[in-house]
Amino acid sequence: MRITIGSVLLLALAPGCTPDGGTRGNGASTSPYPLGQALVIGESPEGQLMAVDGSCGTEVCTSVRERCGDAAYAEVVLGSEGQVLDVLCFRGNAQFEPIAGEPVETASAGNNTVLVLDASDDGADVTGDVVLAGNNAVIYGQGPTVSRIGGDVRIEKNNAVVRGVRIGGDVRIDKNNAQLSFVEILGDLTITGNNTTLVGSSVHGKVVLEGVNTVLVQNRFFGVSALAGKNLECNGNVTVSAAEAAPASDAGASDAGAAPEASDAGVETPLVCQGVKGSPNGRGRR
Repeated sequence: MRITIGSVLLLALAPGCTPDGGTRGNGASTSPYPLGQALVIGESPEGQLMAVDGSCGTEVCTSVRERCGDAAYAEVVLGSEGQVLDVLCFRGNAQFEPIAGEPVETASAGNNTVLVLDASDDGADVTGDVVLAGNNAVIYGQGPTVSRIGGDVRIEKNNAVVRGVRIGGDVRIDKNNAQLSFVEILGDLTITGNNTTLVGSSVHGKVVLEGVNTVLVQNRFFGVSALAGKNLECNGNVTVSAAEAAPASDAGASDAGAAPEASDAGVETPLVCQGVKGSPNGRGRR
């Protein structure tokens, strides 16, 4: 089973919770996500959007309140037995910086900053690279068909979150506690940091897992058929036949404005995941 990305992204964007349409750097305070709700991923292909309040005593609600607080939107990642593997927190008290209107060449996010990409299908929002240069920095897009980054994404600090974007280049994660959901990566994904989570996403290039405690749930991989890592946790991942899929080199930064077609191409088979026992090194840190 895998997440239907378009449906889930629409579920998670409640009316009245969109950015104010300003330009980057105006310090907009409007949250782009529905606070007080959580999307549960890993139990069904569609995902389940639910309210999180004091009356909810499930493991999901308890995990969200403990890790994210009350004024937040969360995405809860489940394992194959329904256990909570990770929680992605999108807090309401962050500094929101919309990127709307004309594209920008590059962008960066500092501490507790959320870069918000708009929902307009108007080509690349950022034509070059994006750097998450602060702790708890977030890229929040409206889905890979409309929110697009033409170059690479570099994560230079801990606790970064990247959601709902199409990345024309590579993604390299050298720091700890990075979380990515509903992204499409046309280049390679290299993970050397610990406690990385990837959920509901597509990766067209090579995948390198060198960190500990990686979580992979309901992803599609075009360049690999098997992955191994220390304390690797997997649920519902598939590999797509390379013979049927368009090569990632055909859709680089210069093609960042085109809608991705390769996401739905090819023959899917279960991805082979092998978890090698290693030091816990911080799992359950959130």
